[in-house]
Amino acid sequence: MDYAVAERLLEEWGRGDRESLDRLMGLVYHELHRMASGVLRSESTTNRTRPTSLVNELYLELQRQGRLETQGQKHFFSIAAFLMRQILVSHARKRNAQKRGSGFGVESLSEVMETGFDWREQPELIIALNDALARLEEFDPVKAAIVDMRFFADLSIESTAEALNLSPTTVKRHWAVARVWLYEQLQGV
Repeated sequence: MDYAVAERLLEEWGRGDRESLDRLMGLVYHELHRMASGVLRSESTTNRTRPTSLVNELYLELQRQGRLETQGQKHFFSIAAFLMRQILVSHARKRNAQKRGSGFGVESLSEVMETGFDWREQPELIIALNDALARLEEFDPVKAAIVDMRFFADLSIESTAEALNLSPTTVKRHWAVARVWLYEQLQGV
């Protein structure tokens, strides 16, 4: 990926040039697809369009947003991770509305966050996780951003640290604390 071109396209899009978004998406598509694949890593391998569908929905949402001023590529990918989360939550809420009354149990949030889960089978979990993340964001936005990037964008510790201008050690520490806090929040669900 040509980082200088991506930065230029982001600036142009921020100034209202809607065609820049199309060119930007072509440039960063593979990275967004990798992020979507990470989010959906526990999905069935029989349908390979799922990450593509998520990226397409992300693109449509970015178009709906109109222009978006970012503080560079890292900020753009952080926004993309947040929007992917919102798209998945929206799907989960719709699916949950169809399955009213079904419950779920979380045996280990660490396992879910490390190995993934099929959000279509457990829409309640993604809704509960989203609600818990909203509460976490109220008092510790850094930890919430780390969870977004690690879980929803599937970024490494190093990439998350770079995106948030933190050290990898700090990210690891916050990630560990956030997972424990989220686990406790989801126990009563």
